[in-house]
Amino acid sequence: MLNFKHILSIMNLDKPLVIFDLETTGLALAYDRVIELAFIKIMPNSRVIEKDIFFNPEIDVPSEVTAIHGLTNADLADKPLFRQRAQEIWDIFNDCYYGGFNVANFDLPMLRREFLRAGYDFNYTKKQVIDSKIIYHAMEPRDLAAAYKYYCQKELVNAHSALADVQASVEILDQQLAKYDYELIRQISEAPDDRYVDEEKRFYWRSGEAYLNFSKYKDRSLAEVATVDPGFLRWMMEADFSPETKQIVERALEGEFPQKKSQDSVANSEILPPAKKTVSGFNEEPKLF
Repeated sequence: MLNFKHILSIMNLDKPLVIFDLETTGLALAYDRVIELAFIKIMPNSRVIEKDIFFNPEIDVPSEVTAIHGLTNADLADKPLFRQRAQEIWDIFNDCYYGGFNVANFDLPMLRREFLRAGYDFNYTKKQVIDSKIIYHAMEPRDLAAAYKYYCQKELVNAHSALADVQASVEILDQQLAKYDYELIRQISEAPDDRYVDEEKRFYWRSGEAYLNFSKYKDRSLAEVATVDPGFLRWMMEADFSPETKQIVERALEGEFPQKKSQDSVANSEILPPAKKTVSGFNEEPKLF
C-alpha cells in the first residue's frame, strides 16, 4: 500500500508533489514523443490524484521500443494528441515539486519539450526535483568497493591502488562464479549491445535504420545526412574515427546503408554459408538485404 502520509510527514510540502513516469517513442528529445504519462499528485492537504494518460505521438513507435513497453501504433491510433490535453496537464504539473526515477535527466526534459510544442513554457529548477535514481546512486554506490563489500563481505583497503583493485576483482569474480550459474555469466559477458550499429556508438538503430548518435545531426538518419550534407560524411572519413565507423560512412556515401537484421533474418542466416566479412549490418556474402 502506498504510504502518502509518511511522505507528507517527512517532506512538509508547501506545494504539491507530482511523482510521474513517461513512456515515449524513444530517447531523442528533439525527435521522440510522449505516448504515456502516469502520475500521482500528492497535495499538501493529503488529497491524492492518480491518472494514466495515453497519447497518439503522430510518429511511428519503433518495433524495438514496442518490445520494451508493449505499446503499438494501433494501440495509440485513437488516443488524443498531447497538445489536445496540454492545458489539462499544465494545470496538473505547473508549480509543483517533481519526483520519479530518472526524471531529472529524461522525463522532465522530455515533458518540457512536449509542452513547448504545444505552446507552453514548462520551466522548473533543481530545487523542485526529487529524483529517486540520483538519491539511489548517491546513497548506494555501485563501484568496486561496494561490489567487494557485497560479494566478499569485506572492506576494500587501498582502493585505487592498481594491485589492490585487481586483487579485489579476482575475489569478486570468484564469489560471482560461486553465486551464479557460469553459463548465465558467459551469456551476459558475451551479449552485444544491439542498440548500436558500431562499437564506437557513433550510430544507433532505430526502426532497423542507422541514426547518428553525435554532432549537429544527432538523432537524424544516416540516409538523410548522406542526402542533405554528404560533406559531413566526407569529413568523417578524414577524422579520427574507427575503421568500422569509416566503413559505414564510406558505404553511405555510395548509397548503401546498414540494416538491422530481423529475427527471421538471423534465424535464416544460421543455415546459410558464413559471410566473408560482417561489419555493422553489412554482409559481403551471402547478401541478406
